[in-house]
Amino acid sequence: MSIHSEENGRLDRSSEPDEKLDLLSDVLRFVQLKGGSVFSGGVPKTGELQRLRDVSSIHVVQEGGVELVQPRRPPLSIKAGEVLLVPRGGVLLDIRASSDAELQTRMISATFTFDNAEAAAPLLKLLPDFIHITPAMDKSSVLIKDVAQFLVLETANPEPGFSLMISRVIDILVIRCIRTWSRTVQNDGWVGSLADERISRAVAALHRDPTITWTVSALASLAGMSRSSFADRFTQLVGHPPLRYLQNWRLQLGFDLLHNTPLSVKEIAYAVGYESEAAFSRAYRTKFGYPPRDSRIRTTGSA
Repeated sequence: MSIHSEENGRLDRSSEPDEKLDLLSDVLRFVQLKGGSVFSGGVPKTGELQRLRDVSSIHVVQEGGVELVQPRRPPLSIKAGEVLLVPRGGVLLDIRASSDAELQTRMISATFTFDNAEAAAPLLKLLPDFIHITPAMDKSSVLIKDVAQFLVLETANPEPGFSLMISRVIDILVIRCIRTWSRTVQNDGWVGSLADERISRAVAALHRDPTITWTVSALASLAGMSRSSFADRFTQLVGHPPLRYLQNWRLQLGFDLLHNTPLSVKEIAYAVGYESEAAFSRAYRTKFGYPPRDSRIRTTGSA
């Protein structure tokens, strides 16, 4: 993964021996989770609907089972050992205990928010309203119940650092769910690129070295494809032409550096591959609706 170097103000290549970029990690490092409330307990067997709040949340069924009631769709059964992730919020979901569950239904639920909601939004919009993870999709999903139990322990006996611990546990659960789900679907953006080894190779190069003056021909060569075939396939899977994707990625990196480093706007412009502060500022305003300096002020109150 590319990391920022304070010595040269550029994005330097990782020193890890394996240069194949983990695209999922590279994207999800922008999704900074903050844990919210945690619920653990039984679900009434009265058939009464319980509405999941209009927030991002994750739900691990420990015993029994629940049904997710969806408008104009059959109920979705979620059994013990399975997980329901609502990654973006903005959607109301109703659940009830499964009528055929032999055991009292028990589940662990947790809500979370994003510290960098503006930066995360373009990445998260590619995810569905909810993600249902079963053992058939991930053989090690049985461990999720054990990991989720840490949420209960930390909430029941708060100690110094418990808020951070809750956020980290939720982080692990969410990333695991998204990684498992991404293997089973095709989508655009970074999710789409995961489905094709050749296109993924090109996207990895853009993520690893965003400051290079890339051409479509050079990326096609990395992918082992003709220029026209590569351009068509990249746009089909990722949702944007290669160089447009590169511009969006550079601006995403710029947003992250603005909010997480003391670098000046000029230093950040060069660090993400722009030839001037003015060019970076124009592109940034076009994408986010305000200039880079205002972006930092909106978060920190200082330029």
